[in-house]
Amino acid sequence: MTAHCIDPDQFLDLSGAVPVSVDDVRAAWEQAYRAVEQRLQALGPAATFYLVFGLQGAGKSTWVAAQALRLGPRAVVLSGPLPSRRHRARALSIARAAGCRTVGVWLDTPFALAQARNAGRQGLARIREEAMRHVQAQLEAPTLDEGFDELWVITPDASGG
Repeated sequence: MTAHCIDPDQFLDLSGAVPVSVDDVRAAWEQAYRAVEQRLQALGPAATFYLVFGLQGAGKSTWVAAQALRLGPRAVVLSGPLPSRRHRARALSIARAAGCRTVGVWLDTPFALAQARNAGRQGLARIREEAMRHVQAQLEAPTLDEGFDELWVITPDASGG
């Protein structure tokens, strides 16, 4: 069985030509947090919560897809940019309330590589460069004192590794 993977983009319609609003994005994050909370409460302390974060185009979705089976059915994965401690705090608070183990997975991808990957995206899935630079400017390396039990730092290269 596979991990339960949640990404706020699952709650957005990125297939059309109508841009999503800031309110749409906020609502998607609220839905994602509710889904994480429900799943972690259902699994309780037996769960492991993986918070996967990094720049847009960092390879988060690719990493999650490649690891979901290995992480197993008691894993709950939330994937999103979450560049700073402040952005990660809510997800970690939800995990702490569930009493489960938390693992931070930072895809520390060079900006140029993330930008190149993003350029290959279609339609609304392609993020504006100014938005990527905004996330990059807020980027803070994670620390255990945020509430993680373990941290994994993954530095992808151009070959996808």
